[in-house]
Amino acid sequence: MNEDRPLFPPVQESDPTVGMSSVYRLLEAFIALREKNGREHRLFETTLNRTRDTLQTNFNSFAGETQKAFQALRTEIHGEKRFSLVLLNELVDIALELDTVLSSRPELVGTLPEMDACRRWFGAVEVQNRKLHAALEKFGVHAYDAVVGAAYNPALHERIGGKRIEGMGPLLVAEQSQRGYASQQPEFVLRRPKVYVTE
Repeated sequence: MNEDRPLFPPVQESDPTVGMSSVYRLLEAFIALREKNGREHRLFETTLNRTRDTLQTNFNSFAGETQKAFQALRTEIHGEKRFSLVLLNELVDIALELDTVLSSRPELVGTLPEMDACRRWFGAVEVQNRKLHAALEKFGVHAYDAVVGAAYNPALHERIGGKRIEGMGPLLVAEQSQRGYASQQPEFVLRRPKVYVTE
C-alpha cells in the first residue's frame, strides 16, 4: 500500500465540469422529487375523492333508511292512536247509551215474578254500566260536564238548542242535556257535552 496516495483525488479548480455535474445531479434529484411529490399528491387526491364519495353514498343511504324507518314508525303510531280513539269513542257511545237506559228505568211496584225478573235485569245492566265506566277510567277517560253559566265554546260544548234565561247574557251554557267525556288531558275532549245555550 502506497501511503503517499490520497484517498480522494484533489479537485482541480481549473476543471469546471466537476461543479456543474454536481449541480446537474442536484437539479435532477430535485426534479425527480418534484415529480414524485406530484404523483403522490394526485394519488392522495384520488384516494381522498374516492373516500369522500364512499362516505357521502353511505351517509345518503343511512339518511334514507333512517327517514324510511321514521316514517314507518310515525305511520304505525298514528294508526294505533287512530285505532285507540275509535275504540274509546265506541266505549263512550256504549256508556252514554247505558246511562240513558238506566235514567229512563221505570219504577217497578209489586212482587210479581215478572217484576222480580225485571229488577234482576236492571241490576245486571247497572253492574255492566259500572264495569264500563271503570274500564273507561282505567284508560284515563272521565266524565266531562259543562259548567252552567260558563261561556259557550264549540270546541268544548255541542249546542243542541237555545234558551232564554232571565239574568243570563247571550252565548252562555244554560243547561246540560248530556254529559261529555274527556281524557286526562283537559284539552282533549272525546265527546263534547250536549248543552242548551242562552240567546
